[in-house]
Amino acid sequence: MPHQHPEAATILAALHAAALTATVEQAAGGGHQIHAPGPYGTYALIGCPKTLPAADEPLKAIHCEVHDADGIVPDVAFHRCADPACGQSGCGEGASLDPVLLAIALADAFNSRRPAYIPNSSRFFNDEGLQYSAYFNPALHEVTIVQCKRFGPCGISDPLDTDPAATLADAEAVVRGLGYARATEWAGPDVHGGLYCYLSPSPTSPSFGAPRIP
Repeated sequence: MPHQHPEAATILAALHAAALTATVEQAAGGGHQIHAPGPYGTYALIGCPKTLPAADEPLKAIHCEVHDADGIVPDVAFHRCADPACGQSGCGEGASLDPVLLAIALADAFNSRRPAYIPNSSRFFNDEGLQYSAYFNPALHEVTIVQCKRFGPCGISDPLDTDPAATLADAEAVVRGLGYARATEWAGPDVHGGLYCYLSPSPTSPSFGAPRIP
């Protein structure tokens, strides 16, 4: 791409080395951005700060925003610039624009959006060979129901929709409202501060045997 900034290849290489998929895409308002897809419909846009500079202009900043699949206001996963008036940590004269730092920050941001690994246990598989678990992330205020197949990979497998919950009591209400009962106590927290438990369909729920389909 003749219009691509020469540093774009360096940024892409750092992202790819961190096992992140990324491509240079045309931005909606003109110019180009680096696009990196994340888990569950999230994605990151990387620019300087919005779009990459022209090929003959210096790269003075790296800015990365993670967008929610629902179009919620994006989170800033990484920002470094040479502007002494910026005031953000790591910015100012002599600021490091090393894309490896960007890749580390973006990988952490994406990983924080994933449910924790749910340990496998044959005790909680139903007759259809499915196991359901709930993952509650207090920092993100959301509950994720995870479906695990008996003969497939367990843990991060076929997650259903996320539902808002700010407290453990809210998480319990979400679980009940979706037609599940806890089969175990909440365990954790994991490395992301989240709690998880196994679920079973609730016989008192109209969705018993048929959990919500996203």
